[in-house]
Amino acid sequence: MTNSLQLRIAALGLVLGPLCFTLGDTLRRVVDSSTSSSAVELAAKVADHPGPWLAAGLLSAVAPLFFLPGIHALVATTRGRGSRVVGVGGALVSLGLVASVGHAVAFYAPAALYGRAGSDAAAIRALDKASEGYPLLVALIVAFIVGMTIGVIALLVGLRRAGRIPVWAVVAGVVFAVAGSSGGVAMGALGMVAALVAFVPAARSLLGVPARSDAGDDRPQQVAHA
Repeated sequence: MTNSLQLRIAALGLVLGPLCFTLGDTLRRVVDSSTSSSAVELAAKVADHPGPWLAAGLLSAVAPLFFLPGIHALVATTRGRGSRVVGVGGALVSLGLVASVGHAVAFYAPAALYGRAGSDAAAIRALDKASEGYPLLVALIVAFIVGMTIGVIALLVGLRRAGRIPVWAVVAGVVFAVAGSSGGVAMGALGMVAALVAFVPAARSLLGVPARSDAGDDRPQQVAHA
């Protein structure tokens, strides 16, 4: 049952989730701004900056805890036009967020553990090579990428069709998806801004949804945006 408190919590999650997710990604770029570092190079950079790397991993892992309730609330409160697209997009984003936890562990932990274990370059290269093509890792990566790119864009397009967010929020969602696949700290910061520009209007749309009563009133929200 949806009530005003739950909607407020979900709306807050739609701000904190993207913020944690993109802040973690930006911190990762502070440690390693390249998209082509080898496992040995990455391990050396992580050994020099263990604090930011740990913070990046933790932020990436906790982001879904905030993000998911907001996504669920958007799907649950969208009716009529755009609802199917919101449902598909929400399902993909949810899948991507769940996969992102496994992805965070698989990506952040080994690079830190190599240094803690005193692994030499040959051992790091061997372990990195062995992980290539491992089905579980491949599945997590694919689900993560699809969910946080195609899923996010589909969700925002559906919300726009439903009249819940302005068109520039959809554009910001595309920028967020593009920035996520690009290297550099500047692109990470751009992705953070774009994520907030995309999801803050979605969060605000939840605050305008009438709370359901105990009698089962679930009338669809109508939010107009220019």
